[in-house]
Amino acid sequence: MLSFDAQFKTKKQIHFYGRSILFMDVTPQVLNSDIPIFIAPGWGETPKTFKDLAHLLFDAGFRVISVTHPRQDLKLITKNNISRLEFQKAEIILAIFESLDINKVNVVAHSEGAINAVIAAHLTPSMFKNILLVGPGGLVENEGFLELTSRFIGNMIQGGSRVFKDSVARMHLLRSGVETFKYFLMNPVMSLLEGSAISRTHLQDFLIELHANDISVGVIHGVDDLVFPLKKMKNLSDLGWIDFREVKGDHSDIYAHPQDFIILIKERFMI
Repeated sequence: MLSFDAQFKTKKQIHFYGRSILFMDVTPQVLNSDIPIFIAPGWGETPKTFKDLAHLLFDAGFRVISVTHPRQDLKLITKNNISRLEFQKAEIILAIFESLDINKVNVVAHSEGAINAVIAAHLTPSMFKNILLVGPGGLVENEGFLELTSRFIGNMIQGGSRVFKDSVARMHLLRSGVETFKYFLMNPVMSLLEGSAISRTHLQDFLIELHANDISVGVIHGVDDLVFPLKKMKNLSDLGWIDFREVKGDHSDIYAHPQDFIILIKERFMI
């Protein structure tokens, strides 16, 4: 069996509406769970953003999958008024699972990734067992694009400050910053459209539907999250069946301090 680094460097791909979609798929020699974990990246994030989290999960005995979403708007037909761009990402996620013959998966979804992962589960609920949303988009009330953009810029400034103050998080944050910059430059117009889609998407009805389909839903939220602050979110207490955990840290902590999330993830996915 190849090492984590060797598997991580191996670029796998599927063909999707004429485009090659790259994805990560790493499997340890000894599995502690038959159900793989899919990491749904948020806006500006790729598998490289979550390399260290994936490595920790690999070492804990999990098969880990993630995706590099294309920087083209393929103009797919939407369903039920779902944003075209979020629907595209959801369809890509499902296409990867189909190509790998996966019939059940657990999900760790960060930020915007929460939106397209939940949509994927809405489209094919039988494939999903647990969904853990970390700093999720799609739950802020009365969201506006400019307001979301200003909070995202604030998060970038916060992250830049942490590069100098937090030696443990430094390399994680620098790697994330590079990936976000590349993501934006590859299609700035699409990046802005994605931001608009995030601000207009609301997940609460989808989450209720997933619960009705026996999909376990958890939320981890950082107390210092500037992008999706808890005070602006829809009242999660109305959804009493959600396993809600408030933790120290900000929107970037899942990749800035991935070691802090392993116990929480294992708690949910080793059941």
